[in-house]
Amino acid sequence: MQSKEEYITSIIEKHSDMVYRLALARCASIENAEDIFQEVFLKLSEKLPKFNSEEHEKAWLIRVTINLTKNLNKSSWERNTIALEDPDNIGNSQEKDEQNVFNEVMKLPQEYRTVIFLFYYEGYKVKEIADMINKSEGTVKTWLLRARKQLKNELEGGFGDE
Repeated sequence: MQSKEEYITSIIEKHSDMVYRLALARCASIENAEDIFQEVFLKLSEKLPKFNSEEHEKAWLIRVTINLTKNLNKSSWERNTIALEDPDNIGNSQEKDEQNVFNEVMKLPQEYRTVIFLFYYEGYKVKEIADMINKSEGTVKTWLLRARKQLKNELEGGFGDE
């Protein structure tokens, strides 16, 4: 039988990257993403939920991450501050392209960032995303379509009409 510490450690090892990336996608701030990351796993250690499967475990972590970022974004402090980041601290061309895409994704509204992350980075299907964020499949599809269109416009904007 696993101890509490072993149980929590195993979940952190499996899902830490996913929780951090989702928090970053929703917060668009490294500092806030780190805070959310810690809060998610603190809640895990406080509640010690028993999961039916690894998918249930992952869905719980995603739901908690989304809820915590919603709470953060409601705070007046967060609404009245801006991130100070230096996008020029990157190296080669591929890294710059990746950074450009990341920067444009971070400019999207939070809902769009969330569905982009869950769809492209975590590989969830539209129905699964809809269940996780308590929205209809049509809403998720619309957000994905709008996010893709906005990203395409922003990323191709500097290249002219070819």
